[in-house]
Amino acid sequence: MSDIEKAYNIYCDESRVENRDAARMVIGALIIPREMKKELAQQMQQIFDKHSFQGELKWAKTINRFTGFYQEVIDFFLSSIDMQYRCIVVDKSKPDYLAYHNDDAELAFFKFYYLMLRQKLFDFKRYYVILDKKPTRDKNRARALHSYLESYILLHRESCTIVHLQAYHSHENIFLQMVDYITGLVAHAVNTSGRDSVKINIVRYLKGKLGRRSFLDSTPLSEEKFNIFVWKGKDA
Repeated sequence: MSDIEKAYNIYCDESRVENRDAARMVIGALIIPREMKKELAQQMQQIFDKHSFQGELKWAKTINRFTGFYQEVIDFFLSSIDMQYRCIVVDKSKPDYLAYHNDDAELAFFKFYYLMLRQKLFDFKRYYVILDKKPTRDKNRARALHSYLESYILLHRESCTIVHLQAYHSHENIFLQMVDYITGLVAHAVNTSGRDSVKINIVRYLKGKLGRRSFLDSTPLSEEKFNIFVWKGKDA
């Protein structure tokens, strides 16, 4: 398959959206070529098996015992030419929910999903978007997100389409687990400072590998491997 015909899977998750103690929320996406899904999943499973890690990889369940495992997962992501990550960081005090979102925080959340995803859609590509399943008051939120992204494509992209957009349970998908972990890590980093802990040490590990001091600075769109968009309040 030529690059112009390639299909991509985009796995999405969020962190600190409803946590009142967190000033910032993060919505992230892991992007891989669809044709590499099986091979990358097998390589991930080998890391799980090597460290005798059972159950679901989740940032919230990070413990000292598996520090080496978490570091190897990070190394695997960073070393793979087939994996990219993008996220949006939002200060939850900045959106004007009443003026722009019908006083609906859930609607605002999906608008930020849209802002994060649209910059990863390119000409002559097909996309399969997999969201981590979460309860919503409006059951049509994912369908609306799909519709708005298709409208963006119609106006700004050529021969690009979202073939599929649907929510799944993360325990069924190793890539949803990976994006949960990376997104949770970024959310921890932009909301927490101070004392040493296993989570702080994992944050430092990733920052060191990336050569970055902070995750509170936007990266250029040309930064493909680990792209961060810190929302400043002008887009919604």
